[in-house]
This record gives sequence, structure tokens and C-alpha cells, in this order.
Amino acid sequence: MFQRNTSLKSYNTFGIEVYAKRFVSVDSIAQLKQIISNQKDVFILSGGSNVLFTENINKDVIHINTKGKEIIYTSKDDNNVLIKVQAGENWHEFVLWCIEKDFGGLENLSLIPGKVGTSPMQNIGAYGTEIKDSFYELEALEIASGKIKVFKNIDCNFGYRESVFKNIEKRVVRELLREKGMTKTQIARLLGISRTTLWRRRKKWQSLGDDTSFEGPSSF
Repeated sequence: MFQRNTSLKSYNTFGIEVYAKRFVSVDSIAQLKQIISNQKDVFILSGGSNVLFTENINKDVIHINTKGKEIIYTSKDDNNVLIKVQAGENWHEFVLWCIEKDFGGLENLSLIPGKVGTSPMQNIGAYGTEIKDSFYELEALEIASGKIKVFKNIDCNFGYRESVFKNIEKRVVRELLREKGMTKTQIARLLGISRTTLWRRRKKWQSLGDDTSFEGPSSF
């Protein structure tokens, strides 16, 4: 199932040549559940458009490649449609598919890189339109429990390029700094991002009025 010492160059938009200790591309929820039932310390990789690799990933990398689009419901007047889309679908290709079907609402969000599954993370938007305007709900697999959790639109706390999912990362960073005593370099490595990316995110959190200074060990 897993491939060893796998190059991630083709799995990130910067084309950085780094290697995963072990790598697997999953195409079903059942496969993903099986993997995390045995291994919790994993690195989840989607479209690779919002990550800058600076070193090899010394853990299991799971690439989300689930595919599928299903029309769940269409109103009698054809003004509303509910579509279930798998996380591994390319976002831009999904928008084009909607346009071909004459499903309006997402056309302003075309050409945004990444996958459907990560689009709610930062509430992607363009030209006055955000995903929250068309989003209904998502199903997420909790790694710790292996259970599926449903997040309705209101549960996601969407804001400008923000969501509850980004805030989870903020809480993790706070805990690792304050309670675990990890350095910022160690945290960046754990999250699979560069030290510069972590610094920029911390600055953004503070500029948005977060009440914590994220103080921790002085070593970066």
C-alpha cells in the first residue's frame, strides 16, 4: 500500500523536490479509515497549492485522491441544486463542470488552485464571491477517533479567508508552544510548513485581534 522514499515534486505546485518517508494516495474513505486506524501521526496532502516544502517529510504522507460528483437534490423550479463532491476533485475542474451543467454560483471562483476538500479551509473567494455563499455542509474524518463528523455551514465559522478549521491550527500551535515547550522550528516541521510560513500565520492571527502573543521558547 505504502511506497517508500517517494518524491513529492509532482504533488506540490512549487515543484519542490522533497521525499516522503512513506507515501500513499487514497481513493476511498474506507482506505483512509483503514490507514489511520493503525497510524495517527500522518501528514495529509491535498492539492499541494498552499504548502512550501523545505525538507523531507519523515512520516507517512497521505495524498487525498477521492473522486466523484453526485447530484443529490434539484428543486422543482431548478433554481437550487445540492451536489456532493469528493475531497480529491480538482476545484477548477469542478467549477467548469458546474458551468457546463448550467449550475450558477461558483463561476467567480474558477482558476483557484487546489482541491474541493480544502476549499472551506480558508473560505476561498474571488470577485465578491466566497465558498460560504454556496456551501451546505462537509463530512470530515477525525483522525483521533476514526469517526465521520458533519460540519454545517454555520459550524464552520466562515470569515474573510477564515474558518474554524484554520483556527484549529492556531490552537494547536498555542498548545505546542505554551504547554509542550516546543520551539517554533519544531512546530513548523510538525505541521509540514516552513518557519517563514509559520511566522506569517502568527502575525496574521495577531493582526486579527487574537489575544495571545504565542510566547514560547526563544529558539526559532
